[in-house]
Amino acid sequence: MSNELKASNVAWRKLRRVLITSALVIGACSLAVHALWGGSVLLNADGLVTSSSVAVASPWQDARVREIRVRPGDWVEAGQKIAVVDSAAMSRSLADLAAEKARMGARLAQLEARKTYVKTLLPLATASNAQTQAFVETLEKAEANGLVRNRTLQEMMTARVQASERLFSLQAEQSSLDVEVGATQDAFNQVSAAYADLQRTYNGGVLQASVSGHVGSKVAMVGEVLSASKDEVARLHTGTSFALAYIPEGYLFELEEGQMVAVKARGQVVPGHIERVLPVTEALPPEFQLPNKVRGRGQLVRVTLSPQHRFAVAEKIQVTGCYLENCRMGLSDIIRQALPHLREVGSKIAHSLTHVKSLVGDLLGSPPEAFAAGGEPREPQRRAPLAAERTDAQVLRSTEMAATSP
Repeated sequence: MSNELKASNVAWRKLRRVLITSALVIGACSLAVHALWGGSVLLNADGLVTSSSVAVASPWQDARVREIRVRPGDWVEAGQKIAVVDSAAMSRSLADLAAEKARMGARLAQLEARKTYVKTLLPLATASNAQTQAFVETLEKAEANGLVRNRTLQEMMTARVQASERLFSLQAEQSSLDVEVGATQDAFNQVSAAYADLQRTYNGGVLQASVSGHVGSKVAMVGEVLSASKDEVARLHTGTSFALAYIPEGYLFELEEGQMVAVKARGQVVPGHIERVLPVTEALPPEFQLPNKVRGRGQLVRVTLSPQHRFAVAEKIQVTGCYLENCRMGLSDIIRQALPHLREVGSKIAHSLTHVKSLVGDLLGSPPEAFAAGGEPREPQRRAPLAAERTDAQVLRSTEMAATSP
């Protein structure tokens, strides 16, 4: 019996050693596969939730923020006032255009007045010229009859020339005034249009929202001076949110448009569809970059989110493959939900092992209690022999002792 127990003990030790070694090997292999092939076989891409955005910026350099009317996260309607800025350059341009407009207006008024003056004198000059011409003709006839002196005729001829010169001068000035007034009027209209357009664009430095949406997280401060490199006062996020994922360079499989994926963030898993695989790559944002690795790049994928999502704009998300039909559970969720069933299976396996131990104990002639806690059989305890189990030598010795006693 002792040899059988020793053999059973050795067998159980070997079995336990094999099981422990197998578990360690499987764990090491799993870690190695995950380290080497985790980003190549299983889809696991980092990304950001974003939406269509419109910048509210100052189109003028060196503008100073005088007033801010919104805060990060506010909802604004199209046309709502966002901020008020002051621009010295725009004020100077408006002043120059206003001065030019005034000068052109004054010049145009002078030309119009001169044109009116010429238009008024022209009929009088025409009549004076005709009357002088008639007097000259009358004096010429009288001179032929010897009734007028030559001096009088010469004076009338001089008056005729002066009247004709005055008439021709007024006619020429009228024609030139028409051209000059037209050109000045066009210039005045252009200056007025430029002034009105610039004044409408500047609008007293008021910046308005061009679309309805939520204000982003970054808003300029009062007193801040905007420059060419930083002219954005606020950013409005509008439209439906979507996710931009960075597919790892080592991923081995092709993604297709319409493919179902799971989008995870903040403890929630939302199903999504790959809307488009963009033909561009981009460096990962700094928040996704590990400090001990070279900055990676990834191909951009646009993912359409489910309408029930509660992700915020610019929130970090993780895009993984779908392991169930509804894509609402990842591997961790599957394992978490499978734990109760695994416990039940484990208890059944433990019960089966206890039954196997009982069978092994019966086969070896030892009760189930003869096995140690680790499943190894142990040496049964020695018990005192009963009276029925005494040997013949012990019975003979007892009889002799009884006969010699007095």
